[in-house]
Amino acid sequence: MTIQRGPLSKPNAPASTGPKKPTILCLHGGGTNRTIFNIQTIRIQRALATTFDFLFIDAPFEAPPGPGVMPTFEGCGPFYRWTKPGVPDDLPEETHKLLHETLADPTRNFIGIMGFSQGAKTAAGLVLEQQLKAKNAPDSVPKGGKPGQFKFGIFLNAVYPPLVLGMTDEEKSELINLPSLHVIGTVDPFNEESHALYGEHFNQRKARKVEFELGHKLPTSEKETARIAGEINRLYRETSGRPVGASRAR
Repeated sequence: MTIQRGPLSKPNAPASTGPKKPTILCLHGGGTNRTIFNIQTIRIQRALATTFDFLFIDAPFEAPPGPGVMPTFEGCGPFYRWTKPGVPDDLPEETHKLLHETLADPTRNFIGIMGFSQGAKTAAGLVLEQQLKAKNAPDSVPKGGKPGQFKFGIFLNAVYPPLVLGMTDEEKSELINLPSLHVIGTVDPFNEESHALYGEHFNQRKARKVEFELGHKLPTSEKETARIAGEINRLYRETSGRPVGASRAR
């Protein structure tokens, strides 16, 4: 796993000498930060550690703590959000720039994106933007995709709608064809928004929904974590054509 930006980063940690693993870009929820999202997904990361690297980044705008953050993560601030206060459904230029600068890193092979809550709607907007660019300028995308071109997405306890910048209403309504996994809590107060993102914005032939009896958080049991990890490995296997030592749901 890798954490980017912030006082808890470890820029002097020794680099791995083994083959480079594909990277999943990880976008935290609103009112949290990359450290909290790292903790929230630590079980998923452990289950997939032999296959992927995970890159966590902070959103650009400071914010008060989000739902459920306190008191569990008291003292873990500052907290951040992907949108400007009072404008929850528009992708700011600052966020757009940060995401594209991150994806321009030539040392990484970004293959997937994973977002929680507001990070999930941010991720959905980013993959929609990539889809539209590939559609409108197909000759600019080499066979197999270009650097930073995601092959799958993981949307955890998502809110709605996708965050986009400078799109027409027609473009905003285009179904996302990226193979995807949608993890939804049945008692999450944002359950309806999670279902709306999944049901209204993603091609149902390429999207899969997994539900757990939980609120606005990820499961912690070994069986439930194995199910999520197995689905992520499936996405990688189906989109890359490579065999994966998948963690299987029990």
